[in-house]
Amino acid sequence: MRFFRSGMWSAALISAILAGSALCDGMLFGSAASAAENEEAVEGPMLMPGHEGKEALQVESSPFEVAGARKRMKGLYADSFLFLQVPRLNEKGEIIPETDETAEIPTVERLNDFLKYQEWYGTAPPDLKGKFVLIEVWATWCPPCRRSLKMLNHWAEKYGDELVVISICETDRKALDEMPGDLKGKDLTHYVAIDTERRCANALKVWGIPHAILIEPMYGGVIWEGMPNQPEFELTDEIIDRVLEIGRRNR
Repeated sequence: MRFFRSGMWSAALISAILAGSALCDGMLFGSAASAAENEEAVEGPMLMPGHEGKEALQVESSPFEVAGARKRMKGLYADSFLFLQVPRLNEKGEIIPETDETAEIPTVERLNDFLKYQEWYGTAPPDLKGKFVLIEVWATWCPPCRRSLKMLNHWAEKYGDELVVISICETDRKALDEMPGDLKGKDLTHYVAIDTERRCANALKVWGIPHAILIEPMYGGVIWEGMPNQPEFELTDEIIDRVLEIGRRNR
């Protein structure tokens, strides 16, 4: 499985989402009606739309466009150049190899296989079936991570059951209780998991934190990834609103 992990991916997706319904419906979120018209397999690199006047980027085609693997899909997110399913992990945090058969595993099962933690700091999240899920990996010693916690709380409160917000902290319960700054562990209103082995972060090859992925509910596809408070590449209410709006239309 190929998994993207740099800011340029987030930038291109932001550009596409914010460009409006014509682009989202046509390029990222092709309608089911167009499936019969696009059954051919696609292979080789494709051009990514440019962002803020920068040059377009050439990237590999997605797993849904690999010749000999499966036909190109025109669904909710499957036509996105960025569409990659969240990886499944074993208990050691190693990525479980994918096959055509495992690609059809229900999204909730895929999410449960990905989420690796030692304990929940507070309440465990509800059933993730049919939910958009935002997962952020972070640590209490990281100032940018601590600043992002207010946004995670905000999104959890604003979107309620429509978006499940989970952060996975790589430092222990005591560190959460005594976290520097205004917020302490008890002040976090989103779902917080603890995994000092940082299995999810390691599987995604993440070293710069905070780092977040936004996962859609139909295929378990990652549709946004990056540092949510990185200048010029921020995850914003506007982006989440747009993603959830498209999700509502495709239920």
